[in-house]
Amino acid sequence: MITSSVNRPIINILQQGFVIGLNLALLSGHESCLADPYDRDTAYIGIMSRLMFSTDLNDTRIATELVFTEFMKNIGKKGEFFDFDSPNDVIKAMQQHRLDAVLTDTLDYLKIDHMVNQNHRYSVVFGPRKLQKIVLLTRRSDKISSLEQLRQKRLTHPSGINLGLLFLDVALMKERLPIAKRFFSTSTPVGDVNTAIIDLFFNKADAALVTDFSFDTASELNTQIANHLEVLVASDPIVPMVIGINKFVPSEFTEKVDEMAARLHELPKTLHLLSLFKGKGIVKISNQDLRSARVLKEEYEKLINSDQTE
Repeated sequence: MITSSVNRPIINILQQGFVIGLNLALLSGHESCLADPYDRDTAYIGIMSRLMFSTDLNDTRIATELVFTEFMKNIGKKGEFFDFDSPNDVIKAMQQHRLDAVLTDTLDYLKIDHMVNQNHRYSVVFGPRKLQKIVLLTRRSDKISSLEQLRQKRLTHPSGINLGLLFLDVALMKERLPIAKRFFSTSTPVGDVNTAIIDLFFNKADAALVTDFSFDTASELNTQIANHLEVLVASDPIVPMVIGINKFVPSEFTEKVDEMAARLHELPKTLHLLSLFKGKGIVKISNQDLRSARVLKEEYEKLINSDQTE
């Protein structure tokens, strides 16, 4: 088709208009892609399935959501919660800006640490101390003085006490004994630490793996527990759980979290909700606080690899 020279200027104008419109559309789309993924009214919070072992898993999940819904409300955000079973899934969600924070047990946290703002890591305080010891309890009447005496005995422990089981495996391997699942005749997970202590007290088990705080609390409530049970071995003090903030989250959010954590004593409703799973407050933790867990994990890996090569 032949186009006359008279129509060419009109065609050129139309072509230029089309190009300008296309560029504007592309620019608009590019700007929308660059929109801040954290510019929203809702905070996305992940909860690992092995979060805590001090209470029943269902109770813990409900209490955690109640506490952090209220916590987010205090900083002007709504909270939306997501369950995770794998640290790798948490890492992926953080990389894709679909997760602002995660609540996790310490062992899982060590795999996530590189994705977390190192200045904004927290833990829930249980009782008077920020850190707790894992303890293996036995009955005084059994006169157990060494781990060897527990061979083929019955172990009870709260479900989810993964770091505790890691500690027990390390303690056993240091004595050149098999790991817990091969050493004990049975290893029975129960709903919470109190159940584990009571089962040991009433001779339903021969050893119980719990925390020093839970043992102290149970002993205060019933002096017979302290009279009949004793600590055979204990770990170094360890962070019981970790709250980590995604390192990509804007400082405006992290500063508000800092402020709320410091002002919890002024927020009786939030403190009351924390008390549902025996929490006393939320505090910052450091690399030094996490050191004992890292060392324990490294000890385990070294011992288990050495055991496999022998």
